[in-house]
Amino acid sequence: ISEGPTDQKVIKNILAGFTNNKDIFFNPLQPKEGEPGNWDKVFKFCASDEFKSAFAFNDFIIVQIDTDFMSGDSVGKDYKIDLKDLNIAEIVEAFKNKLIDLIGIEFYEKYSNNILFAIAVNEIECWLLPIYYQDKKAAKWVNCLGTLNQKLNREHDFTIDKNAKGKTDYAKISKPFLKKKDLLNYAKNQASFQLFIDELNTKVSLKP
Repeated sequence: ISEGPTDQKVIKNILAGFTNNKDIFFNPLQPKEGEPGNWDKVFKFCASDEFKSAFAFNDFIIVQIDTDFMSGDSVGKDYKIDLKDLNIAEIVEAFKNKLIDLIGIEFYEKYSNNILFAIAVNEIECWLLPIYYQDKKAAKWVNCLGTLNQKLNREHDFTIDKNAKGKTDYAKISKPFLKKKDLLNYAKNQASFQLFIDELNTKVSLKP
């Protein structure tokens, strides 16, 4: 469950690298193939019966969302989260609590070992920075897209248009995540990324 198909491509590469399985079964629930997505649709899906029924044919459900939209004025009171003066770990926890409320605490407690949260502070492009930067910019969590574009322009001769992300091959730019050793090193630079890796380590049992 994610904001959009570009986020799904990044998450899929993370999962493939973490499990050492490039053929991992990955089932997009929201948005589905060819459908538009958005942050509010993530919240609505988590509160839906479709979320609950998805456990009939999925081992794990991952909920991905960026936190940057919360700074906008379009967030209704039902979804508003107070992030004032919070650090990255606290922001992630606040979002998790909101999503758990939408899922339903009783249902979440029943399936908590099978629900993982990939909450990117402030945007999933921040998680890509360690691939392209080895200095302090690898740990940035503001203006990540602009910083990422500087490197993409030099190394791949293209940039990501914020309003047309679907035209960029996120599978290609996140391909280095497919190597587990590198993936784990990249995650150490981004606190919210590392928290997702921690959830994978805790909840996903890997076969030898």
